[in-house]
This record gives sequence, structure tokens and C-alpha cells, in this order.
Amino acid sequence: MRFQKGFTLLELLVVMVIIALFAGLIMLTVTPNDNKSLEREAKRLIHVIQLAQDEAIFQGIELGLNVQTDKYTFMRLQDHSWLPLASDREFKEYRINPAALISVEIENENIVKSQDEESPLPAIMILSSGELTNFKITLFLVDKPSQQYNIIGLENGEVSLQSSNDEI
Repeated sequence: MRFQKGFTLLELLVVMVIIALFAGLIMLTVTPNDNKSLEREAKRLIHVIQLAQDEAIFQGIELGLNVQTDKYTFMRLQDHSWLPLASDREFKEYRINPAALISVEIENENIVKSQDEESPLPAIMILSSGELTNFKITLFLVDKPSQQYNIIGLENGEVSLQSSNDEI
């Protein structure tokens, strides 16, 4: 009796197909998706704003949000001057995804362009009474400006998130 050593061509092909399927699935889950990244950035920002509201109310302090085109920073009013909250992990300066940009409208005026340099005053005030400045923060992709997420804050403290395609 003569035995063959090795694998048949069919066995090798089946293994190659299985490996290719797994590689494809891994690439789909690992490949960055700018749309999902933008959504995560918007959800993170709205949650941090809500956390800042809670913090301001519970501690009886005045907080502010300074927004630039690629980052945002939370500040605290202390001794008549605004100081960055660098010691708090949640409120330290945060740079968004490089493929995205931020714009801010307060009373229908875009103010982010005038804040490309450090501003001593925050654009958005988060008060210990629960109130905040009326604002609209828009996060959008540089290469797809039509894909945007709007964070809208009202004087009474309500903050909402809206998508350009209303999937949230």
C-alpha cells in the first residue's frame, strides 16, 4: 500500500478561502471610518458638556467652554479670571479627529474663526444655576462638509444632538 504525504489541492484552496474571509472581516472592523469617528466625537462632546453642567451645579462653580477649529478646552472662573481645567481628566484640552473640524455659532454669529488664537474668555458659559449660553456647535468632515453633527444648547440647559442625516 502506498500513502501520499501532503495536502490535496482542494484542501489547500478551502484553507485559503477561509483565511481570505477572516482577513476581509478583520479589515472591515479595523479600517477607520471617518463618519463613525465624527459621530463618536459629537457624542463625546455632548456627554462632556452635560458632565460639565452637572459639575457646575453640584460644585456651585462657573465653567466655560473655549472652542477652536481642531480642539476644545473647558475653563473655570476663579478669582475673576478664566483658568483651564487641566487637572481634570474629563475636562482637559481635547483635540478632535484630524479629518474633522468644529464651528460654533452664538446668536447666529460664527465665532470660531476669531478664536484661532488662545482667547482669555470662553465662548460658551456653563453656569452653576444650570443655565448656559445659547449655542450651536457643528462638527463636520473636512472632505465631506455635508456630513455634520450639530450640538445645540439652549439657555435653560437643554443640550441636544442632531445629525445631517437624522440617524441619531
